[in-house]
Amino acid sequence: MRVCRYRLWRVTTMIACLLGCATVPVRAGADAEATPVPASKAPARVTVEGLGFWGNREMRATLGRLFGEDYAGVLDRNAIEDAVFLVMSSLQDEGFLAPTVRLDLKDAANRVTVLQFESALSAPLPPELSVQEIAFRIDRGIRAVVDQVTISLVPTTRGPGAVSSWPGELSKEQMTEYFINRSLGFGGEAGRAFSPSRLRHSADSLVDVLRNRGYADAVVVATADPASIATGKVAVSVEVSAGLRSEVTRVEIEGLGTTGVVVDTGPWVGVPWTPFWQQDLTQEIRRVFFLKGYPDVTVSMEQTTRGESGGGRELGVVAQVKPGPRVFLGTVGFTGQVFTKESVLRRRARLQSGSPFNPLRVEQARARLARLGVFSSVLVKTTESDDATRDVGFELREFPRNEANLLLGYGSYERLRGGVEWRRSNLFGAAHQGRLTVVQSMKSSHGDYLYSVPELFGETVDGTARLYGLRREERSFVREEYGGTLALRRRFGRRGLEGSVGYAYEVLSNRDNELTTRTSDDDLVKVGSVEAGLTLDRRDNPLRPRHGYRGFFQVEAASRDLGGEVDYQVCEFGASYHTSMGQDRWIHLGLTHGVITTFGASSDRDLPVNKRFFPGGESSIRGYSKGEAAPRGVDGRFVGAKSQITVNIEVEQALSEALSAIAFVDGLGTAVSLRDYPFRDRLISAGLGLRYQTIVGPVRLEYGRNLNPRQGDPRGTLHVAVGFPF
Repeated sequence: MRVCRYRLWRVTTMIACLLGCATVPVRAGADAEATPVPASKAPARVTVEGLGFWGNREMRATLGRLFGEDYAGVLDRNAIEDAVFLVMSSLQDEGFLAPTVRLDLKDAANRVTVLQFESALSAPLPPELSVQEIAFRIDRGIRAVVDQVTISLVPTTRGPGAVSSWPGELSKEQMTEYFINRSLGFGGEAGRAFSPSRLRHSADSLVDVLRNRGYADAVVVATADPASIATGKVAVSVEVSAGLRSEVTRVEIEGLGTTGVVVDTGPWVGVPWTPFWQQDLTQEIRRVFFLKGYPDVTVSMEQTTRGESGGGRELGVVAQVKPGPRVFLGTVGFTGQVFTKESVLRRRARLQSGSPFNPLRVEQARARLARLGVFSSVLVKTTESDDATRDVGFELREFPRNEANLLLGYGSYERLRGGVEWRRSNLFGAAHQGRLTVVQSMKSSHGDYLYSVPELFGETVDGTARLYGLRREERSFVREEYGGTLALRRRFGRRGLEGSVGYAYEVLSNRDNELTTRTSDDDLVKVGSVEAGLTLDRRDNPLRPRHGYRGFFQVEAASRDLGGEVDYQVCEFGASYHTSMGQDRWIHLGLTHGVITTFGASSDRDLPVNKRFFPGGESSIRGYSKGEAAPRGVDGRFVGAKSQITVNIEVEQALSEALSAIAFVDGLGTAVSLRDYPFRDRLISAGLGLRYQTIVGPVRLEYGRNLNPRQGDPRGTLHVAVGFPF
């Protein structure tokens, strides 16, 4: 009865929170009362038909952004012409080369004007238009797709003999991929759509690749057969002339004079010449001169051919340097700050008057100030005090000190989630941050306050203090936790490596325990522990990874000597890897492993239930909901695991730019006792799903089927979630 009352209280609280959020201003300080919009200024009504359910809505949103607030109420002739051009251009870029767009225009007197446009946009518009409603009725016609690509290599006649190919890594098949996407197994017409602009882009991309491999004279000419365009199955002919490969055999730098600057040219010799090579060498020369206080240095390059053969060209490069005057840093000033202390700004800027004026150090100072997280903009202005001195001024604009955001989400286990996040920035004028988060779901209540101190020790170490409370209804018990942590986090270089270390004190409780171990589990345990972790993230996009990898390692060690009542150790590590299998197909691999030991304790009976592993869910083995994949005792009830290994294998196939289909296999191994390490029980799930990409990550609809369910396990589970699973 008590649990039922708690559920009713949670549902009531969540509904009240969501209803209240609809009337609370999102940002603190906003006017409480909304100003009604006059009927005459209401946005013009725009409808779109003919592009499918999602296509109609996306085009309508695009047109709304085009019209903007300037056309609130009515649309004039210029606005309609811009809209028709946008619709036609987007359709032709998707391969619909001969679309027809009919416009139904309604004015304030409900008079309807019908216009029809072909791809040539030849339909005249009346000189005076004042439209309040506009309907786009689109007939896309036949989509032209690239059906065949013929690659031919133009012989290189320069040098002692003709060369019909070049010593590169690109094959004809790889070059063909720039013009036709062979990886799409189904729904691939969008990826193979033909348009003149796409064809030019494909040719330019291939030229860039060749030139970046040292073929500076590369030329690619791509043409489409006019007769095939009318059929929708376009045949493309591509002529590739690579020319000779250029290699730098000598680098000279002139103009160093008495500056005392030394540039090491060794790494720049014996490599292919490319535009990027020249840019990188120019930047390296400028960087070395900046260190000595020459901010106005200019560099120009000259090439000389030292020799040619049928296989390549030897180049000598001369860098002409004009150092300009040597300059020193004058005064450093700050304007625009209201709450931030100047001492904090100077400590973050790290610029010393009288030192050589280095534009790179000034930009680094600007970046450090921006990373404080309290300024919406940080601008730099330099002025010449005299010929040898320059002053630096930072123009700052602070964020509002208070900000509130509404939170809304959905998960397969906790169902609907809603909450509020409140941020207080620039505490004490020292760029400290405070964040309070309160979240209510159908299964849990969670509160969290995080106090952050950026760059607590040096440029790369941040400090945090956290207080939190959690009550969540698990499968076999009600989890209650509250406590606090103190932690330091450090970034190592710019390669995605981060480390953290901290101390935590927690009070862990479990109620309504229905586990097999319920007779021996403690209801309330106090825990003092130290925590450390290391994360390496080399993914191209954390919200939508396509290439790269991520790895993590974290350990928690609890001891009575740290103020708690129990001794245990939790070690977890994992990795994920993402790569392509063609242009629009990817494979994702994930592995996580966790193990709990109780060194220092007389037995594992004192191990808190809250710290054991209860796997399952949309980010674990997807044939089960959260906690359902935990081991079962002889009585069929769940038991928390002390060891678990999860393996995830996914193949993702793009159906469109935003929509993907996936096939996955998840495997799980668990052990209740370390005598059975690494696992005793094995579970396997396989399934299919759809993902729609959004700005906050993929919205996922996935169904996992259990291949070896135990007695009492579900046959499968349907998940709806937001975010990449691993």
